[in-house]
Amino acid sequence: MSDRAILLGRGLAASLTRIPLSIFSILVGLLAMGLSLAAGEFLHQGLYTSVDEMVSAIHARYLASGNLTGPPLGFPEAWLIPNTLMVERGWVSQYPPTHLLIMAAFFRLGLPALCGPILMGITAWFLTLSFPRLFPGEEAAGRVAGLLIALCPFFLFLAAGGLSHLTAGAAGAAVLYGGLRGRDGHPAWGIAVGAAVGIMASARPLVGLVLGAAIPITLWFPEVLRNGWRWGGRRALLTVAGGFPFALFLGWYNLNLFGHWLEFGYSAAFGSNHGLGFHTDPWGYMYGPPEALGFTSTDLLAGGVQLMETPLPLTVLLGACLLLGPGLPKGGGTLLAWGFLPVLANASYWFHDPRMLFEAAPAWILLAVLGVVQIVRRYEKRGGGWKRLAEGTAWGVVVALAASAFWGVPARWGSYRWAPETLGRIRVPAIPAGEPPLVFVHTSWDERLSSGLQGAGGMRQDSVVYLLHRTTSCQLHTYALGRAARAMANRVGQAQPPMEPMPGPEAPDELLWLPVGPDLSIRTRDGESLSPECQRQIGADRFGGVALAPLLWQGDLPGIEGGFPMFVRDQGPEVNDRIGALFPARSAYLFTPVEAGGPPVIVPYLEGMALLWGVGGTEE
Repeated sequence: MSDRAILLGRGLAASLTRIPLSIFSILVGLLAMGLSLAAGEFLHQGLYTSVDEMVSAIHARYLASGNLTGPPLGFPEAWLIPNTLMVERGWVSQYPPTHLLIMAAFFRLGLPALCGPILMGITAWFLTLSFPRLFPGEEAAGRVAGLLIALCPFFLFLAAGGLSHLTAGAAGAAVLYGGLRGRDGHPAWGIAVGAAVGIMASARPLVGLVLGAAIPITLWFPEVLRNGWRWGGRRALLTVAGGFPFALFLGWYNLNLFGHWLEFGYSAAFGSNHGLGFHTDPWGYMYGPPEALGFTSTDLLAGGVQLMETPLPLTVLLGACLLLGPGLPKGGGTLLAWGFLPVLANASYWFHDPRMLFEAAPAWILLAVLGVVQIVRRYEKRGGGWKRLAEGTAWGVVVALAASAFWGVPARWGSYRWAPETLGRIRVPAIPAGEPPLVFVHTSWDERLSSGLQGAGGMRQDSVVYLLHRTTSCQLHTYALGRAARAMANRVGQAQPPMEPMPGPEAPDELLWLPVGPDLSIRTRDGESLSPECQRQIGADRFGGVALAPLLWQGDLPGIEGGFPMFVRDQGPEVNDRIGALFPARSAYLFTPVEAGGPPVIVPYLEGMALLWGVGGTEE
């Protein structure tokens, strides 16, 4: 049976090699793009699934309008969401610029849904063109790997959205292709390599610098030993020349937004603990070598399964390639560096998720395909006991791919599918016809506290999270009001009183979580006396809350008004009325649940204020 499976596999692989590479790579790219677009349309339904994408979309829309930032906000607490911040020039995201600019181009064209799929198509196209150059003797394996990348659910579900991994992945694939062309041809390809490295590092700095250095070095260094340092020096200089404009641009961007050419938005938003190394992370947890080992191991295991959604982890075949093969051919060093250096680099970073291995995943797929090839060749050359291994491998691959098609991918699809209740909270609600509305979204008390401390209080996000986990809700509300008042007094030239002492590093033992509404709770302690204002905040949440971020990016924004609803955070009638006065032509509404456990609905503003806050306010 294994012989038949091997013959069938060889026949299928050979049929792929009959198609000219230039045509095959385009077909693979179009397949990847089409499947990603289908996932975005039918699974994500045109909506973003993470706050990273939503924040990037907001900043990209400002860039598409010709502005480096959003405007300075008079009431930032009404608009700020996680991973956005106010700087001197205005409202920005924490992210580096190149992915934002690419998203902006698609927003400018009115085709934002095509951003991720086209980047995925470019990635698959470059990789399929590159694999035969990287391993000239393994053209069939390269074609199979290219096709698997286009069909890979891990890639497709991510490519249906708008994460910066997509820009970094496409640029990384371009670095590989340009590096191979520079190795085999004219040194001017170094300019293209440098530009691709610049795009990648200006989208995702850590992986961009790691792969941007590793791929050209591992491709070119053997040729330097053969052809001399002059050969390598010309390519290196041209690579630097290609990347230098992007380095200047990144430095200019950081300087203009965050005050220093080496200061990234991550640090401006969350402080130095957001950076690399072993230290306390922005949430107050220790990240050291044991945590790095544990999280990295989990990433490798989860990534090995999620790449193709198979019960057989892809890393098993990857290991077979390394253990059973007599040695990888020319190009093997590049493949290993490409696959494993991002894993090692990310071990020094506190945030872990399988998607952080996106840029390294194509190397894993190619290594897995080569692992199967190595096992089959051992059997064909040696026979004997290798027959059972080959049979097991053949059956394992068939069963794994069948399980992926009929169980793994459908299960993952189902886990990503929006629940009807969730869709009712993240889609733009139906609003009575008339002038473009101003929709106040009733969020949770914690979300109101977070935005208030960051906006009116001018606090960094790591400090906000720290306080949210270690202070009672009522204490924090009182502190937030006082901090905002002092910040305002300081802005008008009065001396700012000293800040109250911050709480200690540990959460108080007596801190309790008390449910106050559907899926909402407050932090309190036994015997705490709640002020009337705190009781008012709790009462406003008795029916539940709605997150602002999923709605914010879909509507009009301050300074970008196109006749669509503008969503802002409900801060209570006193602040709401002042915000409404800034937009006198807009009719005001409230988006909120009106019964415990019920879906959020649009209600007239005055009616909503009376229902939640007990006062009517004034509708400007």
